[in-house]
Amino acid sequence: MIPMRRVRSILALVAFLGSGCSPDASSPSGSGGAQGTSGATGSAGTGGAPGSGGAANNGGATGIGGAASTGGASGTGGATSTGGGGSGNGGRSGSGGEGMAGAAGAGGRAIAGSGGRGMGGGTSGTGGGGLGGSSGSTGAGGSGGMQSGGCGKTRTLQNGTLNITFGGASRKYILRAPDNYDNNHAYRLVFAYAESGSSAMSVATRNYFTLATLDTNKTTIFAAPDAANGAGSWSKSDVDLTDAILAQLEGDLCIDKTRIFATGFSFGGAMSLALACTRADVFRGVAFFSGADLTGSCTGTLTKPIAYYASQASQDSTGTPMPSSGRVKQAEFAAVNGCTPEPSATTFPAAGQPHTCTIYKNCSAGHPTVYCVFDGPHGWEPKDPGQSMSWNAPEAWKFITQF
Repeated sequence: MIPMRRVRSILALVAFLGSGCSPDASSPSGSGGAQGTSGATGSAGTGGAPGSGGAANNGGATGIGGAASTGGASGTGGATSTGGGGSGNGGRSGSGGEGMAGAAGAGGRAIAGSGGRGMGGGTSGTGGGGLGGSSGSTGAGGSGGMQSGGCGKTRTLQNGTLNITFGGASRKYILRAPDNYDNNHAYRLVFAYAESGSSAMSVATRNYFTLATLDTNKTTIFAAPDAANGAGSWSKSDVDLTDAILAQLEGDLCIDKTRIFATGFSFGGAMSLALACTRADVFRGVAFFSGADLTGSCTGTLTKPIAYYASQASQDSTGTPMPSSGRVKQAEFAAVNGCTPEPSATTFPAAGQPHTCTIYKNCSAGHPTVYCVFDGPHGWEPKDPGQSMSWNAPEAWKFITQF
């Protein structure tokens, strides 16, 4: 047995050493936490004679209060800042759009497409049906896609009739860019070609076959070239004229080079068809009305796919279709686009019946093919029975703006 006096001496020595060896025992902050641990040990001993260990526990307790700094974990409430990022989606800058939710930024239509850079834009969110979402990536013009050399530059080409030297002669075209044109946003470009007997001015007066009227979000630049005679008589050489106009536009305006299209009616549809046959590596697609190969540009076997929309009237031609006819050409484009054949595509509705559109199936990615037929005379704005508005231009616009 150890004498009681010796036990008391040992305990007094332990208490003295415990207080003397604490790092900076006089400091109220930080070390108080460490001291709390020591106090806990004292309390585990015998309950600590001076009870000052208990006081250290108080300091320790405040250390636990420090643990309340884990309440700082409520700083994950900072995670709500991700919510803030979310609001960034809707944010006009579209930078939030570049985040994952930027895909939803298909709302990006107003964002001018910068949000579209998020999840691939063009087809995201509202998809093609959203008409622009794709564009998403393109929104109201879009900063995505492949920007032309005119992006970021002060434009010199103004709306109205412009001249261009081609083949040693002066040719004309009419330009229409949105009133709120922004040189930092790449716009869709649509070439529109007049029918025989009509001019570029006629096309512009009809709002580029009403497509400009349908462009409510102002996402598109329109150009209407004039034929050499100013009356819609096109030739193979006008493919080169189109190249020259395109080069001029791309060098001066901000254009998305992945969204260039052609439209037209009759002989103007023939020009669109010529571009589909010879410039499928430049034009994203064509959407034209009652056209055929009138320029002789499509005599060879097609090798390059292109997005293709065409409409045809039952009275466009009679008898067996010629190889140059629109009915024959639409099947050729469906084939080069990898679509499953649709023999019934050229079955025209009976008198008094509405139009029908064949949407080809299994086409290669990015090359949708649509062929619409109606009963009636040669024309670009047919109306279904009982309807006051034509379905044709809206169908073509929906087709174009899915990209």
